Amino acid sequence: MTGRVIKERRLPTDCADFIIMENDIIYTQFGNKKIRRMSFSGTVSDVISTAPLHPYGISTSRDGGILVTLCDGFPKDITTSSKGEILQITSTGGITKRYGHTEGHTDRVLINPRRVAQNLNMDLCVVDTIDKEYNSRLVVSSIKEYRKFSYIGQPSLKKMFSADDVVCDHRGRILVTDYYNHAVHLLSEDGHFLKLILTEQSPLWRPRCLNLQGDTLWVGCEKGVVRVYKYNENTF
Repeated sequence: MTGRVIKERRLPTDCADFIIMENDIIYTQFGNKKIRRMSFSGTVSDVISTAPLHPYGISTSRDGGILVTLCDGFPKDITTSSKGEILQITSTGGITKRYGHTEGHTDRVLINPRRVAQNLNMDLCVVDTIDKEYNSRLVVSSIKEYRKFSYIGQPSLKKMFSADDVVCDHRGRILVTDYYNHAVHLLSEDGHFLKLILTEQSPLWRPRCLNLQGDTLWVGCEKGVVRVYKYNENTF
């Protein structure tokens, strides 16, 4: 795929994730513990400070707001006391809600959340890194903070489940990357494994990020490789 560069805007090196909203780039700045906005002209302004936690993943909520994953450090620094949360804010930085404690569960709901997506039924689907070896799980909770299920991959795969990103399709199914197994898992809305829709044979190599626009699935992989696939929801 080729194209003509219309405009280039450079984000700081500690930018972990971004979204486009009203022609502005809203991004997470991990080191400075801030959510920031860059206008089309390149002017940068603060949206909100997330201190003492670090912001990482960012996405839009179903009501037009912003969802941000917050953690207390890098996965390599995870300890038994590490915990994270999901922050919901408006585009101007007003805090709508914090998600982090789930009714009926006394364990740590989120340890080191990396990415979040909101499904059609308003469930929050969170990629959560759980240890220093980058083992991961997908934690899905209702907006009332009741955990519905956790997904930790398939035992038939050769390597540990190491997720980096998650999106939901127009039927409410969940797509989640698996870095070490070079795959994208497809789950039902209620957490049942359906199939691997992309694998190393696709070919796919160390997927890190996902974006689903209509019937086009974009997969960002290691070393700056972006693969684009036709996504037919009725096929799976």
